[in-house]
Amino acid sequence: MANYVLKEMPAGMGNGSEGKTFPKMQVYTEFDYDKVVELVHTNSPAFSEATVRGVLDTLAVVMKSYLPMGHTMKIDNLGVFSLSLEFADNETDTANQQEIPETQETGSKKKYHHVRVKGVNFKVDKRLVEAINKENTFERTSGNPSSPSPYSLEERLQRALNHIDKHGFITLQEYANLNSLSYSTASRELSKLVLDPHTGIKPKGAASHKVWVRR
Repeated sequence: MANYVLKEMPAGMGNGSEGKTFPKMQVYTEFDYDKVVELVHTNSPAFSEATVRGVLDTLAVVMKSYLPMGHTMKIDNLGVFSLSLEFADNETDTANQQEIPETQETGSKKKYHHVRVKGVNFKVDKRLVEAINKENTFERTSGNPSSPSPYSLEERLQRALNHIDKHGFITLQEYANLNSLSYSTASRELSKLVLDPHTGIKPKGAASHKVWVRR
């Protein structure tokens, strides 16, 4: 289960879309580099966290070296990376502009600007989008992860138990998404729930492999 909020197009877009609503993903947590490494290792235990970290670090080095040489980089089931450019100097700042010498082709001297990298473009692989849509459903939520959940504690527990009955277990992130809670709030709440044997829920596993199941 994933959550989304409805947003309204701001005024001044100039394309006739003002006032129209669109769905936006509700983000509860930004995983840092260490968490990403841990998650990759959890999904592929054959690769140690040190190995995963080494591969990701090397990928960044390879991109830094080859994208500026005019190459794009495609990773199957993920997407294609390429560079986007911008002028480094203001177009009206003639002091930073340089002249291209006169040639037979141009017939006159012309100005050009310094160019630099603006960012890295990413075009997602359609197979990744299709897989995400196949494995997930999206539910509208209130839109403020720092606000209280729209569900009572009893409702949050029941929603978790229903998820466990359907899938066999529930993860911390799934509990947070399911009940519109932040990652840290969901963690504290689950810790309290498992202390009460009447909740019918208990932890299983440890660290990154920890999930919650029926008692």
